[in-house]
Amino acid sequence: MMREFFLALGFFTRIPVPSHPNYSDEAMRRSAIYYPLVGIVVGAVMALVYYLANMLFSVPLSVLLALCSGFLVTGGFHEDGWADTFDGLGGAFQRDKKLEIMTDSRLGTYGSLALWAILTLKTFCLIELLPQTGIISLIVVHGLSRWSSMTAMVYGTYVRVGQSKSKPVVSHMSAWRWLVAGLFVVPTLYFVPLAVAIALVVGSIVVAFVWLALLKQQIGGYTGDTLGACQQLAEVCLYFIWLGFLAQ
Repeated sequence: MMREFFLALGFFTRIPVPSHPNYSDEAMRRSAIYYPLVGIVVGAVMALVYYLANMLFSVPLSVLLALCSGFLVTGGFHEDGWADTFDGLGGAFQRDKKLEIMTDSRLGTYGSLALWAILTLKTFCLIELLPQTGIISLIVVHGLSRWSSMTAMVYGTYVRVGQSKSKPVVSHMSAWRWLVAGLFVVPTLYFVPLAVAIALVVGSIVVAFVWLALLKQQIGGYTGDTLGACQQLAEVCLYFIWLGFLAQ
């Protein structure tokens, strides 16, 4: 189990991990169940950076430092998927052309605007959210948003033009493994008011199904990039849901 967790941690982050003695595509597929736990690790790193920075600096500057630490830990893995997804969806009308654009490493206008929008929304949401909820919100949301993106792996169809190094990780997952993966987030919800916790869990599922419906209409299913985009979308939506409760 630890070896498969380290596989997931090494794939989705830049954190050094021990090498797997029996690496295979099947091991990579099994490691996908630890995706939410990887999110919790990333959220915990960001939470620690924010906590330490806020001892010296203002909330906005501390939030920016926390976000930067997240980019360093993940290598902008999901942000890259978000930008590539919108370059593809916005840059063509034909399905195959959309998929082809997503594989292009160059950043286009649609991807640039989408990236600016999501980072701006994250920043302002966290500036409002963290002083009221504390660092637990980073840990909870990063875990849940990654669980949200796994929904497509259960209920969607994987599509890709050519070969993809992410295919063993993002291919189909059983509903049972998806539910088990969600259990990693449950302990973090202990520190969240019950109504908020329920809303966050339901919200993460709803966002995933809405996103999956759009992808089905646009490209016939999901890709590795669009899973990363789902994580980004769910993250921001969960921040808004939490802020909505605080505004009442």
